[in-house]
Amino acid sequence: MKNFLIARKGRFSVIYEKRSVFIILSAAIICILSILFSLSMGQKHISMFKIVQIIFGGNNTGDSLIIHTIRLPRTLVAFFVGTSLGLSGAILQGVVKNPLAAPNIIGITDSGSVGALIFLTLFTDPKNNALTTSIFYMPVFAFVGAFSAVLFVYLLAFKKGVTPYRLIMIGIAVAGAAKAVTSILIINGPVVFIKEAQLWITGTVYGTNWSHVKLLSSWFFVLFIITIIYTRELNIQNLDDGISIGLGSSVEKNRFILMVLSAALASGAVAVGGGVSFVGLIAPHICRKLTNSSFENILPLSTLVGGIIVVLSDVAARTLFFPLDLPVGIFTAGIGAPFFIYLLVKNQQALKRGI
Repeated sequence: MKNFLIARKGRFSVIYEKRSVFIILSAAIICILSILFSLSMGQKHISMFKIVQIIFGGNNTGDSLIIHTIRLPRTLVAFFVGTSLGLSGAILQGVVKNPLAAPNIIGITDSGSVGALIFLTLFTDPKNNALTTSIFYMPVFAFVGAFSAVLFVYLLAFKKGVTPYRLIMIGIAVAGAAKAVTSILIINGPVVFIKEAQLWITGTVYGTNWSHVKLLSSWFFVLFIITIIYTRELNIQNLDDGISIGLGSSVEKNRFILMVLSAALASGAVAVGGGVSFVGLIAPHICRKLTNSSFENILPLSTLVGGIIVVLSDVAARTLFFPLDLPVGIFTAGIGAPFFIYLLVKNQQALKRGI
């Protein structure tokens, strides 16, 4: 047991592989450096050392205004969008037992977009191009859309239980239907937000502020805590259903709860960051390459890796083609689409070999 860290208190105990702890801590450090790097990049370069001084109140120059009002809220929103999608993808792949599962692939992200667009359609005043109600209600609509997709997919896939294959196939069909509804809403919605809606559906954190940070961070932390509570169930979900039932797990009930958690996390990201795609697919795969398949490691690591991916993608989106500020979803899709094709080819070759 030299390679493991063991913590016990009463009936509860936690066992962590030392290597996995080191990897998670390293990812956390890289995450912090990515955020500082993002804050330093822009039309005016600000050193990381100066940024640390500004954040901790030791520097009140003009750079402080740039950091606190523009760059910091945008970077934090990018981070929480990434953490939400990374965690959502890790949960979904664990439940579906398929490495190709991701919130955008089985319709959760697209259906969340439908809910958010319905909110914008209902509560946008075309005269002054402003919302008539608080933006804090948008995640509720996005969650209803995402949850409706989960419920619909689950009910259609249910046939003496739910198999991962049926979930994936029906989810892809639901994603296609949600995209069609999204296009209809954009075309028939208020003219004032058609352009903004199209950018938002691609995935963008442009123009985000501290209200968005408070909204998304509170949404994420609550769901993250609930997800950690269900870590053991995620490990059990990876087993054969017969074995899981033998261990005393309510397989179908917990599977549904975990899918709702995945939908809730994705809907929060969609409500604020739009349709940022493929993060939920990429992050868990990177984590499995770095550590073992235990969800005690996969969940926190997917969260951090997802945050890093979106933060660095946002840096690329606003600096590579300056003065253009491109949607961050362009860069995540540019990475994720080839990666998805690679996984399809790899899985097909594995099936041919009988693996």
